[in-house]
Amino acid sequence: MRKLYLPIAVLMIAVLLGTAACSAAMPSEIKPATIDLGYVSNEWGGEEVIAANVFFTVKNPNPIPVTLDSMNYKVIVNSTPIAMKTLVPALTIPANSSVTLSNIILVDYSSSLAVSIYYLAQGKDYVTAHVMAAPLWKLLGGKKPPLWDYPALGVLAGLRGGPTVDDVKAGTADTAAIVGLYAKLRGTVDAVQGGLDKTWTDAPAGPCTYNVTGVATISNPNFTKSVDTAFDLKYTRQ
Repeated sequence: MRKLYLPIAVLMIAVLLGTAACSAAMPSEIKPATIDLGYVSNEWGGEEVIAANVFFTVKNPNPIPVTLDSMNYKVIVNSTPIAMKTLVPALTIPANSSVTLSNIILVDYSSSLAVSIYYLAQGKDYVTAHVMAAPLWKLLGGKKPPLWDYPALGVLAGLRGGPTVDDVKAGTADTAAIVGLYAKLRGTVDAVQGGLDKTWTDAPAGPCTYNVTGVATISNPNFTKSVDTAFDLKYTRQ
């Protein structure tokens, strides 16, 4: 019977040591994550839409794994918010390690900039709002936007609703209607395109500094409270 005592004692010591080791490894609280902004790059830059990729690195300073529950952030350029995102990645970040996270934001020249910022927020007329949005659009990497299919200008509708080329050639079109339509189209093009061309030429193409602000939330099932990290980061694209 004495021979059983030693193995049992060894087993008990091993269990106690293991429990002590686990207790030592478990922190008393979760430290907040660290957020780094790697870059903001254009995956697509067109005449009407820009698709920009925002790349983050999230670091876990804790000796235990945590879960990245959410990230809420806003992208600001020249003091103008151009996009807001809410992500729920549910990513596991290993102890004392990090994960990378990228997300595409879509910026629309007309709705995101001209209409939202200048037409609605500042009360500018439709045409002026689109001309005023051009410098920021160029800075973001967009191409010079087409204006003539915008309903408020009436250029496309005027051309499609006016006399046809065949009517003009045949001499059956109303001369006054032709002159009136041409004057409207020419005047609109000269005024709007002239203003846009000058604004576009004078506006710089870079550098573009992105200010990304937000909050990231991490958690661990052994703790009842999640931990937030507020971040205010910048990236400059030349």
